Amino acid sequence: MSARSGTPFVRPHSDFWLGLALVILGGIAAWMASGFDAMSRNYPIALSTAVIVLGALLVVKSRRPKAEIANFAIASPVALIASLTLIAWIVALTYGLGYILPTFVMQAVFMTVCGVRGFGKVALIAAIITGVSYLAFIVGLGVRLPTTIAPWLM
Repeated sequence: MSARSGTPFVRPHSDFWLGLALVILGGIAAWMASGFDAMSRNYPIALSTAVIVLGALLVVKSRRPKAEIANFAIASPVALIASLTLIAWIVALTYGLGYILPTFVMQAVFMTVCGVRGFGKVALIAAIITGVSYLAFIVGLGVRLPTTIAPWLM
């Protein structure tokens, strides 16, 4: 209870603050990208717009009455696995293992760590995410990939 008003103190949901931070950072990124030349700004503006929209959705979702209070703390093993997976993905892209296989493996690891169970379900969702991200970034936005050691790896 608040000492002055007699009303209960409602602590803002942690997702509210995260969503607000994403909206602000996405806005700053979009503002910075707007100064790029026409050829270079498409990808950063698309990405920053996506960050703004997802942040706004997070803010709206956190304000719903039934939203659970989320803790900022993450278990150390999960953070370590996620970090190592991202590092492995970056190394795989850098050393020419293509985009499809490393991205599929990264998504599968992330989903398994986050609790998605069932090999078929994990494989299907990882394949969908990999395919959509390939179409969006490589085909749609023309992001160039490092040269692969085997062209069939894409």
